[in-house]
Amino acid sequence: MLKKYLSDIAFMQVLNLLVKPIWILLIDAAVQDVLSPGVYGNYFALFNFSMLFFIVLDLGLNSFNITEVARDNTKIASLAGSILGLKLVLSIVYVGIVFSVGYILGYTSQEFSLLIILCGIQILSSFVQYFRSIVASLQKFKLDGVFLVLDRVLVIAFVSALLWGEIPVLSLTITRFALAQVLSLSIVILVLLVFLRNHLGNMRISFQLDSLRPLMKKAWPFAILVTLMGLYTYMDGVMIKQLVGDAEAGTYALGYRFYFAILMFAQVFSGVLLPFFSKNITDTEIIQKVTSYTARLLLFGGIILFCLSIVYGSDLLEIINPKRANNASAAVLALLMFGFLGSVLTLVYGALLTAAKELKWLNRFAAITLGVNLLLNYVLIPLYGAQGAASATLVCQVFFGCMCYFVCFKMFRLRWKRNSAISVLTGVILLPLSIIYTKQYLTNTLVHFMMISVAIVLGAYLFNLFEAKHLKSLRRK
Repeated sequence: MLKKYLSDIAFMQVLNLLVKPIWILLIDAAVQDVLSPGVYGNYFALFNFSMLFFIVLDLGLNSFNITEVARDNTKIASLAGSILGLKLVLSIVYVGIVFSVGYILGYTSQEFSLLIILCGIQILSSFVQYFRSIVASLQKFKLDGVFLVLDRVLVIAFVSALLWGEIPVLSLTITRFALAQVLSLSIVILVLLVFLRNHLGNMRISFQLDSLRPLMKKAWPFAILVTLMGLYTYMDGVMIKQLVGDAEAGTYALGYRFYFAILMFAQVFSGVLLPFFSKNITDTEIIQKVTSYTARLLLFGGIILFCLSIVYGSDLLEIINPKRANNASAAVLALLMFGFLGSVLTLVYGALLTAAKELKWLNRFAAITLGVNLLLNYVLIPLYGAQGAASATLVCQVFFGCMCYFVCFKMFRLRWKRNSAISVLTGVILLPLSIIYTKQYLTNTLVHFMMISVAIVLGAYLFNLFEAKHLKSLRRK
């Protein structure tokens, strides 16, 4: 079972590696290059603003659907009618809330014009995520991986046409950039509906309160969690715009985009872990193996990326966007990548708590984290701008992740073997020393990369990602 889990993860990550770098390094960078910092910064802030209220579209329904369907696939059609009816109603409520708050904040008519398209993106995304939750619940993770990247593939094609199609009437604007995403998501929904038609059967969308009330009651704890986590995740982008303006928001966006891309790669694990844990929640042995290995793998990768962001962050952002990269955006990236280590713990152990329906702990931690995040953003953003927002995110991600780990450690009696713990700790010390502190003594970048490669192999061994016997088998081959 562990081999199948790792195989599914590997397939999904390969798809991500084939698509996401093209989006980050080529398409998104080109969009930022064509548009002014203020225009893109305003788009980034409005996008985050629209994400703040995404919970209204979700209400924890996706997570609830996964935990229920993973245990019993026969519930798909019966749940789908009520869930889809509720999501259609929630879409109307969502638009009303977004525009009401936007009006209170004093958004201009031009900003509202863009905001309605961004609302469309969020609504369509919520339906894509719901249908993908059914695919994941069926344990068809490889197929889910295809749907995961399909909208990116489509939007890459559409935006490429806007950027380089040399069609005067279809030149790139921020509005057309947003509409390209709407079109891509719409196509993905149609494809998903075709795939799921047999599982949905003769489903009828229900708007009756009697059928919706029990569903909302069961999904409510999930809704609270998604609300709190969504708020502290996206609040920084909104607060930067309000407190220090669009230009600083653009600086934050440049560093945040790379961090967010890495987070998307890591969230593939969470997307597989939740249905996997839900189906195998009583098998303590497999839970121990999967959580331990996944946490070590992601922490190992996170430490490497954090170290590289310190040493080569400016160079990396220079490649992504040579015109806008600066020391400030590189500092944002480094701070966010440190916070990524906390996000790793949340992705693994938060998924385990969700699968076990231990949402009271998650909701408590999320509420505390939100309060801390708001306070830190309010204090740090006026003082340090984008770096202040990144620092607030760092503190919150590490806190939330550590809390999830400690609860799971006690609740599920997870244990670290002494030798394994010492080995991992040695790797934690070795990797930063090898990557960060040796840079000042090695002027040749090629030599430094060779040392990094050696450190990565040795670090992987210390993190128990493979054993010496695996190297011997490779040598025999």
